[in-house]
Amino acid sequence: MRKITIEIVPDHRLSEIMRPLMEHIEEMEMIELLRLDLQKGLKIVVLKIKLAPGSTVDDISSTDLFDIKIVEVMEQKGNEVTCLMKVRTPEGFDDVRKNADLDLTWTSPMKISREKVVYSFIGEDEQIRKAIDLLKEFGVSAKISIHNTSFTEGDHLSLLTERQRSILVTAKKMGYYRYPREAGAEDVARALGLSTSTVTEHLRKAEVRLIDGILAGY
Repeated sequence: MRKITIEIVPDHRLSEIMRPLMEHIEEMEMIELLRLDLQKGLKIVVLKIKLAPGSTVDDISSTDLFDIKIVEVMEQKGNEVTCLMKVRTPEGFDDVRKNADLDLTWTSPMKISREKVVYSFIGEDEQIRKAIDLLKEFGVSAKISIHNTSFTEGDHLSLLTERQRSILVTAKKMGYYRYPREAGAEDVARALGLSTSTVTEHLRKAEVRLIDGILAGY
C-alpha cells in the first residue's frame, strides 16, 4: 500500500463553491474520521477549526453544498476550536467517487483553507492510479505526491477502507464479536441499511487485512 496526497489550489469556480463554507473559517483540519456513509452522504468527523477574526462557532452554518451540524465543541483555545461535526452532502454529490469504484482509505493530512485543499488517501497502486486518472478526467490541476507508508501497531484500522472500517466498528459495537454473539450479520446489515451479503463480504475482507497487518513478516 502507498499513500497519495493531493493538494489543490482552488480556481475561481471552486473558490465560489467554497466561499459560503469558508466565510467564517480560515482553516479546517480533520483529526479523525469516525464514520463515512457514502450511500447517505454522511460524514462524522472530529475537526480542528481556525475561526476567522470576529467569527464564532455559532456562525458556522449549513450551505447549499453541505448540511452541517456541530454535535459537540470538545475544546476551544482562542479562535481554534476542536469539535465533533456531522456533515451531510446532497444526494448524488458522492456519485462520482462511488461510480469510480475507488477503494481508498482517508487519512491525514486533510485540510481545507481558502488558499488550498489537501486530501490524503492510502490504497493499492491500482486504486491510486484510478484516483489520478479521475482528477485528469475532470481537469483538476493538483500537486500530487505518492510515497510508501508503514503502519505501527496502533494503526491497524488504517489498513481498511472507509466502508470496511465503518462496518467493522458497527459490528463490534453491536456485539458481533462477543461470545456468545449478541448480533448477527443480518442485524449489522439492517442497522447500516445494507444487504447481509455486503456486510459479510466487507467483514471478511477487513478481517483478512487486519490479520495480514498484525502478522506481517511471519
